[in-house]
Amino acid sequence: MAQLGVAKFDDLIGRADLLDTRKGIEHWKAKGLDFSRVFYQPEECEDVAPRHVDVQDHGLERALDHVLIEKAKAAIENGEHVSFIQPVRNVNRTVGAMLSGVIAKKHGHDGLADDAVHIQLKGTAGQSFGAFLAKGVTLDLVGDGNDYVG
Repeated sequence: MAQLGVAKFDDLIGRADLLDTRKGIEHWKAKGLDFSRVFYQPEECEDVAPRHVDVQDHGLERALDHVLIEKAKAAIENGEHVSFIQPVRNVNRTVGAMLSGVIAKKHGHDGLADDAVHIQLKGTAGQSFGAFLAKGVTLDLVGDGNDYVG
């Protein structure tokens, strides 16, 4: 970014002019393709914001992982082994990711001992179930997974 003279990621949004389009187009697979619509830069209107238009609420405060973190505290803080059963629904996405983030923050890449946190989830898991799990976290799903089961 510094080589481009850009200080913030926000300043990159919409800056197709900073892309080197020639190198990709010279590739034999891309010969003859017209990318002008992909790299087109419309004029910005002064009264229309190009980014950060809507505040997004992803409902993270209601994430199932908050329950998992609370139930796994003995493992996270004291290295104890914990095991429990938890219902899961298809609206619970990336189950285990926030739990793993807490573990990584405290224990780094080493994580926990194998199977230190063993959770049996019953129901239908939402997208990206078990994605990005830290070492030491085991999720057993009794039911079905939506997509991208990790």
